[in-house]
Amino acid sequence: MCSCLALALAALDRIVEGKYRKGGDQFMNHLKEIMEIANHFEPKKKALPYLELDSMMLSQVVEVAHRVAQNDINNTHIQNWVKRKYLPNPQKKKYTREQVANILLINDLRNILSLEEASQLLSFVNLNLEDNSDDRINPAKLYRYYSEIFDLSQKDWVTSLEQLPKEVNQILAGEDLSEDDKDKVAATLVILDLLARANLYKQIAQQWLKNISRAGTPGEES
Repeated sequence: MCSCLALALAALDRIVEGKYRKGGDQFMNHLKEIMEIANHFEPKKKALPYLELDSMMLSQVVEVAHRVAQNDINNTHIQNWVKRKYLPNPQKKKYTREQVANILLINDLRNILSLEEASQLLSFVNLNLEDNSDDRINPAKLYRYYSEIFDLSQKDWVTSLEQLPKEVNQILAGEDLSEDDKDKVAATLVILDLLARANLYKQIAQQWLKNISRAGTPGEES
């Protein structure tokens, strides 16, 4: 899941559970909790040592994928991807490092894109996901580059999130609100901002995907 979306949903859970209660420090306390969630997201690079293994069992793949994505991936997800031809069949119930890399990528993408869109995106560099012989780049190497880029951008994003309290306080400075009301308004603004970021990133990615799809279609102008 996109980090900003995950954090927005975490903050929303706290509001739904009634945890934004009276007291001027509640907003800051809960924002600190959200920051702790951001700081404890496992870096994507944590999966890299596993991509040095020749093969892995399904349960191991699920464990690694869940660790770096923190979503609901399970055995059934991966088995369905194999059935739908997004992945080649495992050999003797084991998945190669290339298969594992594609599983990790699909698992990240499926929270934002449909499986068809995720498959389409990966097919730009690995033409047939069932066959590694036509790959423009080894999937394990692709995941390594992706993890490096994502982990660097994650640091910048956390720094940006740290500026939110100041921005929200400046915006609400002139409002005559009780501390309880101010906390709830501030929390709502943070969630709206995070969801807007998630939506913006999704729209940008989908538009880019459309552009490269069009460029790769014979008879159409790029």
